[in-house]
Amino acid sequence: MSNSKQKSSKQKTSDTSQTVQKIRVGDSPIHGQGVFAQVDIKAGEVIERCPYLVIDDDDLAEENRLNDYLFTSPDAATDYLVIMGYGMMYNHSNDANAEWEIDDDNRFVRFSATKDIAAGDEIFQDYGEEYWKTRE
Repeated sequence: MSNSKQKSSKQKTSDTSQTVQKIRVGDSPIHGQGVFAQVDIKAGEVIERCPYLVIDDDDLAEENRLNDYLFTSPDAATDYLVIMGYGMMYNHSNDANAEWEIDDDNRFVRFSATKDIAAGDEIFQDYGEEYWKTRE
């Protein structure tokens, strides 16, 4: 009995190891590194769900490199989200093909496609006016 359970468990492990990643990080012709589709992604499809940490002004020095990667919280202008996963790696475009929002469970940031994205294409989000105003 115990041998069949072990065999079954090993089979499940090998099945999940063949899952294809939807996205990857790679060199971007736009800026540094970016996020790229590994498969075709349809408009409206979830690209990834990223956990996040909430920090506030007290957690930040006046200037530091992390400031360029923080998301302003939609709940409070003095709170910032430190996005995990590939969340900090999406580059900006005024013609973005993805957007983010806080997931329904309030524990993840959800990135979704706003238009069809072909395998190999870079995935962009619009950083918004506030991001650029703080860098003038």
